[in-house]
Amino acid sequence: MTRYVVSRKGNNMKVSEILKLSLKQINDVDLSNEIEGVYIGDLLSFVMANGKTGALWLTVQKHLNVIAVADLNDFAGIIFVQNSYPDQDTIAKATELKIPLFISEDDAYHVAKELVNLGL
Repeated sequence: MTRYVVSRKGNNMKVSEILKLSLKQINDVDLSNEIEGVYIGDLLSFVMANGKTGALWLTVQKHLNVIAVADLNDFAGIIFVQNSYPDQDTIAKATELKIPLFISEDDAYHVAKELVNLGL
């Protein structure tokens, strides 16, 4: 499993700014978290070990453990790529922990390109 980390130089971007992309927000939480980078990965042990605070996480994983990993690493939010839609328990836990969740039809590569073009 390959992992990618896209670091951001300069000012941080608010999560609300990614709504300019073709994303669907699936929970109702505050979007003022700052994004300090992007982490792409699906192997949870790698994400736990290598994810950085403030990262926006792109993944196809959609189960409850994803929320635990995002909370552990203090991620800015999660984008589920390739229409990977989590169940209601997963969404509810993310909402309780105030972790923004988004869905994209695109794969992680294309979402990452869009985020780079947006300024991340």
